[in-house]
Amino acid sequence: MNIAVLSLLFLVAAIAIGYIKDINVGVLAIIFSFVLALAGGVEMNAILNGFPSKMFLTLLGTMYLFALLQENGTLGLLSKKLVSLVGKRAYLVPVIVYVISYLISAAGPGAISAQAVMIIFSVSLSVQMGIKPYMMSSMAILGTVGGTVSPIALTGVIVHDLTEKMSYPGIENLPTALMLDITIMNAICALVIYVLFKGYKLKPATQAIDDIEPLSKFNRSQLLSLAGTLVLIVTVLFFQMNVGLVGFLVAVLLSFLGAVDEKQAFRLIPWSVLILVGGMSILMDVTFEVGGIDLLTDLLKKVMNGTTAAFVMTLASGITGWFSSGNGVVIPTFVPTAQNLASALGGISPTEIILAIVAGATVGGLSPFDSGGSMIIGYYAQETGISEKEQQKMFLVFFGLAVLCVVLSAVLGLLGVFRLFI
Repeated sequence: MNIAVLSLLFLVAAIAIGYIKDINVGVLAIIFSFVLALAGGVEMNAILNGFPSKMFLTLLGTMYLFALLQENGTLGLLSKKLVSLVGKRAYLVPVIVYVISYLISAAGPGAISAQAVMIIFSVSLSVQMGIKPYMMSSMAILGTVGGTVSPIALTGVIVHDLTEKMSYPGIENLPTALMLDITIMNAICALVIYVLFKGYKLKPATQAIDDIEPLSKFNRSQLLSLAGTLVLIVTVLFFQMNVGLVGFLVAVLLSFLGAVDEKQAFRLIPWSVLILVGGMSILMDVTFEVGGIDLLTDLLKKVMNGTTAAFVMTLASGITGWFSSGNGVVIPTFVPTAQNLASALGGISPTEIILAIVAGATVGGLSPFDSGGSMIIGYYAQETGISEKEQQKMFLVFFGLAVLCVVLSAVLGLLGVFRLFI
């Protein structure tokens, strides 16, 4: 059997076996990576080098800090106070989460930094309102990836750098088209998820809104924790520091001040999620190495023409984005091919292809293989103590939402949404 085909089969098998047998998918992924490397003649160092050390530290640092804040009651009380401000208009909470996420991201930090802040609050709000985080946290991710394409935000800057040397009619409209079209697409995806989970029927949790006694004030430890959270937000959003490393720093300072219980917090960290993310990242790295993703992309290109190019490229970038970084892998890989591809196909602007690529890469961030999706599962596990079986179920649901949004974005591309402002 072709090694590239085998790699894709291994990917599906790891997810299926893990869910059916209740085995951590990350552990299975590491085993499959080892077998795949042997079968494909890949050096063993590729397996070790595939471990996502940066993502692991980022996740661990933030999970550690917010486990401390969970343990001393800061997150629970803060969420209750935020929910209480909404009153009985709970159906507006997801909308507010989306808008705030979009604005923070568009202001400059981009999706990665904004998600580090908004995902945490979206999960806490979901817990306090007595719902799963599927809808609320999807609003946080879609809002951040919608805003990140602004000319001053991370993805917008990357696309500008990649297209700076391109020259074709209409390229001067690329920044405006990028922001408006991707904003429209993300808003439509958010609306679909809002309706799918019946956000319009959302009701406030009785204990969070209608307490007979007023909510208590923040105590000393909680006030210090809030100050530490503010430091985290400012340093990450405005100074572009790594959220995981800052999380470790703030956590240690809170420990020195006696505001948190470190031993209890370590028990709250969902280590199984970290293993899952690390293992799957290794398997995807080996899959890339043996040509699995290239095979999938090549199959899509065979059915592409001027009419279907936006549809196919959205699918190609979205599928790749489920398993890898949109900004770090997908966009830098596909965007440089846009001008030559448009010339070869005819009847389509390079701008439309670029927008399709960015569309798929951004909404693919809902995938639990991505840091955003994995953080949602991790934080929810911290706050609720759900079983590993339930974590696996959430993993599949978020992957399903990522598939839904990529397919929906591809259909919008086919209908001409990415041509609106070019």
